Amino acid sequence: MALKTLIKNPILGVGILLMAIFLMGLYKDGKIFKRENLIPTSCKATIVKLERRIPANWSTGCEGNNLWVHVQYVSAENSAKKVDSKNLKKLLYREIANYLILIAKNSPSDNLERTEYVRLRLIHPELTINALTQGKFLVKLATLKDQKLISEHLKVTVQVQETKK
Repeated sequence: MALKTLIKNPILGVGILLMAIFLMGLYKDGKIFKRENLIPTSCKATIVKLERRIPANWSTGCEGNNLWVHVQYVSAENSAKKVDSKNLKKLLYREIANYLILIAKNSPSDNLERTEYVRLRLIHPELTINALTQGKFLVKLATLKDQKLISEHLKVTVQVQETKK
C-alpha cells in the first residue's frame, strides 16, 4: 500500500528520502544524537542556573559529572599599576575564594552537592591558579559568613596548583 502511494506521488518519496539522508547525516556527525548530551547529570543542572549569573569573562562546562570554570582575570584597578609577586598571589587567592563563594551562592545547592568535583582556573598574565574541590564541600561556602571560618574551610577542602608564565 505504501509503495503504491510513493509510486503515484513521487514528490512524497523524494521528500522522505531527503529527510532520511538529513537524519543520517546528523547521526553521523553527532550533532543531535550524541549520547552524552542525553545523559542528565548534576553538573549540567548546576550550569543552567550558574550561567545566568556569571560575568562575561567566565566560561563553564562539564566533564562527566565534574564542573570546570575558567576565569580570565580582569583587573579592577589601573592596569598600568604593577603589582609585585607576593601581593599578586594574595590578590589572586582572595579572588579564588570570592569566585568559589559566588559559585556556591549562585548554584542550586542540591545539584552542586551531587556534583563530584569543581575545578576553578583563574588565568592572569603572570600566574595561573587551579583550585579543585568537591561539590559537597563547596555548598557549605554559601552559608558561611565569618571570614575565619571561610578561610579555614577553604584551607581544608580546596587543593591549589600554581603555574607561572
